[in-house]
Amino acid sequence: MSTARSSRRYFDPRFEATIITVAPGEHEITAAKDEIVATVLGSCISVCMRDPQAGVGGLNHFLLPKNNGGNDTSAGERYGDTAMEVLINGLMKRGAKRGHLEAKVFGGARVLSGATMLAIGDGNIAFVLDFLNREGIPIVSKDVGGTRSRRIHYQPATGRAWVQHVQPSARSTEHEQEVAYLNRLKTQPVAGDIEIFS
Repeated sequence: MSTARSSRRYFDPRFEATIITVAPGEHEITAAKDEIVATVLGSCISVCMRDPQAGVGGLNHFLLPKNNGGNDTSAGERYGDTAMEVLINGLMKRGAKRGHLEAKVFGGARVLSGATMLAIGDGNIAFVLDFLNREGIPIVSKDVGGTRSRRIHYQPATGRAWVQHVQPSARSTEHEQEVAYLNRLKTQPVAGDIEIFS
């Protein structure tokens, strides 16, 4: 798994906070009160998770539910089963207690055409809801499914999340990039960092 990050930091006066963008197949954890993690989702899923008592939280961004025993270790966090474990373990290393964790779940839209592609968002939703249920991590809110991409901003220090639904006409480039990336993921190992959404 690559240790390089394609996250980008910038100050946003609207939030009066530093925004940290999270690319597909990555995660970010912070305890800073003036930091917000952000990403853009189509059929992908992001789980915003925090321990409100420890004051630490983060967000992941995965494309498919499970690696299914594939030998593509470079794509680790692009799969939900790995992405969830990495996020939980990362939070615990920063002082979170497993019994205090709470989650917000976003994404899983039907933005891709074709029968197989349409099932990706639904499969991602089913996976993450089952995973959190099995792990006993409560979902305090969710915004999943539908047909629109989403922009997510999450402030771990407060647990506040902002969701913007992107109009279908504005998502064509994101849609095409997501399809291209998913096709590459199926046919070849992922090398280096790929940012689907800019």
